[in-house]
Order: sequence, then C-alpha cells, then structure tokens
Amino acid sequence: MSDLSSFLSSSWPEYKSPPPPRLQSLYSDISRQKLSNPDGFRSSIGWWTKTLQAIVKAGKQPQSSDHLVLHATDQLSECLRWEKVGRPLGLGAILEDLTSSSAAIPLVQFLKSSTSIDYTPSLAYRAATYVLGKPLWWALSQLSLAGDDGLSITSEQRWKKFHGDYVIRSLVEEAGDAAIAHQAHKPTAVTEALYDVELFKSEFEEIVLPGETLSDLDIHVLLKYLERDRRVIVIKKGIIKFVAFDEVEEISEVDRGILEMKATLRRLDNQIDEIERQITERTAKIKDLLYQGSKTLAMSYLRSKKQLEELLVKRLGSQETLQTVLLRIESAVTDVEIMKAYDTSAKTLKKVLQHPLLQVSSIEDTMEQMSDALADHREIEDAIGLANEDAMAAAGVEPVDEKELQEELDALVQEQKAEDEKKRPKTEKDKTAEQARRQVEAESKGEERRKQQAKALAEEQQGQEVSTLASPNEPNPPTSAASLTSVTQGDVSPDSQSANWERHYETTRAEKAAQAIRDREAELRMRDRWDTQGREAVREA
Repeated sequence: MSDLSSFLSSSWPEYKSPPPPRLQSLYSDISRQKLSNPDGFRSSIGWWTKTLQAIVKAGKQPQSSDHLVLHATDQLSECLRWEKVGRPLGLGAILEDLTSSSAAIPLVQFLKSSTSIDYTPSLAYRAATYVLGKPLWWALSQLSLAGDDGLSITSEQRWKKFHGDYVIRSLVEEAGDAAIAHQAHKPTAVTEALYDVELFKSEFEEIVLPGETLSDLDIHVLLKYLERDRRVIVIKKGIIKFVAFDEVEEISEVDRGILEMKATLRRLDNQIDEIERQITERTAKIKDLLYQGSKTLAMSYLRSKKQLEELLVKRLGSQETLQTVLLRIESAVTDVEIMKAYDTSAKTLKKVLQHPLLQVSSIEDTMEQMSDALADHREIEDAIGLANEDAMAAAGVEPVDEKELQEELDALVQEQKAEDEKKRPKTEKDKTAEQARRQVEAESKGEERRKQQAKALAEEQQGQEVSTLASPNEPNPPTSAASLTSVTQGDVSPDSQSANWERHYETTRAEKAAQAIRDREAELRMRDRWDTQGREAVREA
C-alpha cells in the first residue's frame, strides 16, 4: 500500500474495505450529474475539494513534497486507484469546477499574472460581457462548437484538457495569514523586516506548516501571494522586506547592508555551533586516549582543542561587534525617521501659522470684536433681568428667596435618600455594617454603665474613707481627745493630729479626682475608637 493509500484509508471513512457505494459514486464520471442531479454534483465536488486539499497540505502527492500546489498528473490519478472501484473518472470535471470558482488557480497563471487573485471586473464590464457574449455563446453551442452539458466530451478528454499544476487558493491564503500574523508580533525595527529567501524559509516554515518542510516552489508561491495579493512585502534581487499594507517602499542600499550583516551573523552562529561541537568531541577524545594511556595522541588533540578555543573567542568577538553595529544602525534609522517627522511637523505648523486669521493684527481685531459682543450680551441680559423684576413687582409677585429654596430642596433630597435607603434591599455589606453599628452602640452603652458603677463605687469608698478619718475603726473608740491621741499618734497633740487627718483627707480627694479624670479620658478615647470603627464599617458597606 502506497503512502497516499495509507493516508486515505486512515483519514476518510469512504476508503474502508470493502468500499461503500458512496465511494463508487464519487469515483464515477460525476460530470454527467451536473444537469441531471445538481445537488449530487455539488456534494461530490465538495468532497473531492476537501480530499485534494488534505492530500496537498499533508504532502502526500506522488513524487512531490509540495504543500501548496496540486500536481494533477497521471501518477496522482493512478495512486488514487482503489480496489474494486478503479480510478476516479471525474477528476477532469472536478478540476474544471475548481478552476471556474478560482479555488484552484493554474500555477503558470498564478506566478505570471500581475493581477490579484481577488480582482473582480467592474459591473459595466461584466454587463457588457454578458450582453455581447451570451448570444454568441448560445449560437456556437447550437452548432456544437461551444458549451458543455456534461455529455459533449468524454471524461478522458476533459482530464487531458484540465490536468496540470494548480495552486490551492485556500492553502495559500491560510499560509499567508499565518506569516503576516507572525511578522506582526515581531519588533518594528528595520532589521526585523529584512530577509533573504533562505532566512525567510527558516523563519516562517514552522509557522506556516508546523512539522512540515516547505519546498522551494511553496516558498515561491507564498512570496508571490504576499507581494501581489496581500501587498505586505517588496522583493528585489532576492531581498524580501516587510512593509505596511499597500505602502510604496523601495529596497535601499541600507537595507542591502543590513541584510548582508544579518547573513554574516547567521553564518557566524553556525560556525560557533560547529566549533563548540568540535571542542566537545575533542574533550571526550582526550579523556578516552588518557584512559588508554596514549598521552602523545592526547596531547595532539589537546593542542587542536586549544586552537579551536582561540578561534571560538575570535568568532564570539566578531559576533558581538556585528550585533553592536546592527543595534547602532537600527538606532540611526529610527533617528532619521524621527527627524523626518520633526521636519514635516515644523513645515506643517509653519504653514498653519501663515493663515491670515492667525496674524497679530487679525487676532487683536477678533478679540476686540469678541469683547464688544460679550459686553453687548451682558447689557441685554441685565436689561431683561430688570424688566422681569419690574414686571413681577407690578404683578405683586414677591421675589423668591433662593437660599430658602435651596434649604428646602436639600431637605427633600435627604428625605428621598432616607426613603430610598429604607426601600433598598440590604446586601451582605449593609447587614455587616448594621451589625457593626449595633455592636458599637451596645459596647458604648455597656461601657457607660460600667463607668457609672465605677463612679458610684468610688464615691462610696470616698465616703467610707472620710468617715474612717473622722472616726477611726476600733471596737471601742476612745471617748476623749487624750485617749484618741494616745491610740493614733502616741504623744502627738490634738491639734497636730487634726492637721494630719485634714492633709490625708485632701490627698485622698485629690487622688480620687485625678483617677476620675484619667478614667474619663480613657472612656473618651475608647468611644472615639468605636465611632471610627463604626464609620469605617458603614463606609465599606
């Protein structure tokens, strides 16, 4: 089984064994169905179009590795031969239909034509062709000199008429779109827009057909499509340059110099890779020879390795120098474009400033007229306002207080906001803010109660201390000043003892007052913190 047969049997259910009746119908002379069974004819044409496109794209044509060009030869017809079915008899009719619909374009016509494959004649031209050509075509068909009803020529005659090489339009368009998209994602530097054929192939081959190798003919067809039909490249003497769509740009000597430097860099890269490979091989060889005891031969390989390392250093230096020069060239080209933009901008601005309306005298006159017009308008507005006030006064209408109206409007707005807030369904954030607010209020009330209790307790303790100072806590307090003096202060006199009690009482009161002040300050700080937390929760909601 050939490579094409294996591909068909694995990709298309019609090529099963034994072949279904569907395949026998497809392999028959389908040109006879064009008038008798138009729907069946279009279905067969669609199936063969997909099949031939798949064969070409996969590179399964006999004696050809092209992926964009169909070679409709006797070898292809023979390779399509299937057991118990034979060769396809309708290939000629298929090629005729593909050509008429421009789905397949003869290779010679595609490469030599200067007209885009998307070109369509004007409506007037098509109308004239139809009006003049249709009667002539009908007359010739009556004489059997023109026209085709599917029976006038045989399938073999039609095959001989239409067999040849064809560019598959859908495959070329797909490849062109992929190449343009890849180039669009690259930097806009001039060095990234220049290629030769070899560099173009290595850059876009994997992008256009992943896993496949484009032939020289495929590259030629793709470049022709990009240049003539998509107008995104210019080609001159083997130099390919990507340009903006439909931009007229020539390939300059600077472009040639840049491309030559890129080609030199590519060769340097290849040389560096080869030198590194040879150094690796010699290192491994030296180890093997030393293991075998061949020191003399190992010394020879070591000397060769040193020479290669010296050459590698030189090549790396040359590569770095060329890369630096390329960067400077790219910067200089950008500077030229910037200066061109500056020059154009300066000329444009100068031309605009030469307009008569932008002259100093004209500007002064215009602004003076504008001032006069505004002053007249202001006088008219003032006169209208006075007239309105007089009319309202004559009608007994009191002037409206704007401040009062604004206050009433603000109150209505606040009332409406409050009603909207009540009607609006509460979200999770609203619920969270409400819970936070309630928690802050509860904590504030609890803290207030605790402060009141603490204050009451402090007052009670203060009263107890005062009573203690006034009547010391003893089971049997002394009944005379002498006995009280002997118990509390020993030999201290009653006047001194009274002074001590007064100082102690005042000190206690001062400490209690200071503590009350500190408690109040702590309470205020706590309340401020709770208010801040509540406001933040409401703001987040």
